[in-house]
Amino acid sequence: MSTASTLVWTFSRLSVLAAAGLVIASPWSQPVIGEGAGAAQAPNAGRLDPARELVMKIDAPFTLAAVGDVFGAMAPITPLQEPRLQSLLKIIRDADVGFANAESSIADLPRFTGPFGGLLAPKQAAADMKAMGITVVNRANNHTGDNGDEGMFSTNALLDEAGVVHAGTGRNLEEARDAAYLVTPKGRVGLVGLMPISEGAPGDNQGYSFLRTAATSRSGNMGGRPGLNPLRLTTYNIVTADEFQALKKIHDAVLARRGEVSVPIALPAERADRADRLELFGKNYRIGPRTGDLRYEMNASDLRENLRSIRNGKFFSDFMMVAVHAHQNSYEFQRYSFDNDVPDFLVEFAHAAIDNGADAFLGQGVHTLRGIEIYKGKPIFYGLSNFAFYMNSPVGGEQANPPGDLTRAERNQANIDRLLLSHQDNMEALLAVSRFERGRLVEVRVHPVDVGKGLRPISKIGIPMMPTPEVAREILEKVQRLSKPFGTNMTIENGVGVIRVAAPQNSTAGAQ
Repeated sequence: MSTASTLVWTFSRLSVLAAAGLVIASPWSQPVIGEGAGAAQAPNAGRLDPARELVMKIDAPFTLAAVGDVFGAMAPITPLQEPRLQSLLKIIRDADVGFANAESSIADLPRFTGPFGGLLAPKQAAADMKAMGITVVNRANNHTGDNGDEGMFSTNALLDEAGVVHAGTGRNLEEARDAAYLVTPKGRVGLVGLMPISEGAPGDNQGYSFLRTAATSRSGNMGGRPGLNPLRLTTYNIVTADEFQALKKIHDAVLARRGEVSVPIALPAERADRADRLELFGKNYRIGPRTGDLRYEMNASDLRENLRSIRNGKFFSDFMMVAVHAHQNSYEFQRYSFDNDVPDFLVEFAHAAIDNGADAFLGQGVHTLRGIEIYKGKPIFYGLSNFAFYMNSPVGGEQANPPGDLTRAERNQANIDRLLLSHQDNMEALLAVSRFERGRLVEVRVHPVDVGKGLRPISKIGIPMMPTPEVAREILEKVQRLSKPFGTNMTIENGVGVIRVAAPQNSTAGAQ
């Protein structure tokens, strides 16, 4: 892709469009959930025909290169003349669109007046992402608020300066939830970015702090808190029917003691229409076949409004992407954010996003690989893992020689190891290239990425490289296994995974 000829266009805010007289009131104010693009047509639809508007509108050959998280105290890596790195970056640069999740805050560190904390990269990181070939990023993630509102606004400004389009954060919920747009020579590309936030999720003691980084709505032209676009979730612990009855006895016994105090805090009684679930001591329980599974229920308002943003973005764009930074587990007993299996809500949301106009669904956040699905002829990547996982860097505000016997590099690496962020599962990643022709997906090429498997020097950990043939096969065979439950057939050819998508049998069938 010629980055010099790529135009960055950011008129995603509807207020600007309204002022220009370009907003057209749609007769379909509610998203269609679980139905095909042509399923909802209003009488006298006229020019606003969903069957025409919600399909991909780019007929020319078109490629999307997608990777996962780019984050850490990142010093530039693109100048490195390492063939195993540069060969990966060439794949991204050659695509029409390069996507990643921008995990870190980015700031002009000597002049940054906001709080220092969490992940904070120097301003060169924005230009380095653009040099990788990344042209559009999701900004809704668990590190959005690491450096306060100042860090969020600084990041967005530096991405704008570098020519990288970003979605998922804003001055209020309306901005954070709105699509952002990149204009390429072949058409306008839209992106909605969001982060699912578990309310009371087991093992997620950060759930409350993540909620504090969520943006809130404005009223007219007043109010609204800056932050990210959330998809709030209620988490349910699965127990058997017998275990549920035991929990219900405890619930009822506590409830029966309300009369012993003058101002009781009552446990909520289970609803008559939901006799298979209850809340006890701040946790939610549901009856299911296997104790220890986790299930999720999406907040109805967040689901509705995110799907409406996707649908709206598709009306304004020729190719629509949805990026979801999800950490949720499928099992209580799996370490948080290390789960290869896809949680139930993510499948449901991915399908609904495509039903409402998304042409590609891009999952990141979890630090391991997840499967790939082709749904109605559209690619779903449930977990691309990490890409530039460059956490141990000399760039930062910490003193060069901290107290104690360890150097800063040794202390950084010890902390990374303690958090299992250099676990071998973290060192596997994907660069997925989706190729479209005449408005439909014809092939996905899955390039395995080695972020530090085996023993690398600290200075090289987290830099993406082409793996050895042995590591490439190990990664791709894992993706094969994880994708099989979705009916995805991926072959391994010359160290690359290949998914070929058959032409639909009729005008409405696009599933593999």
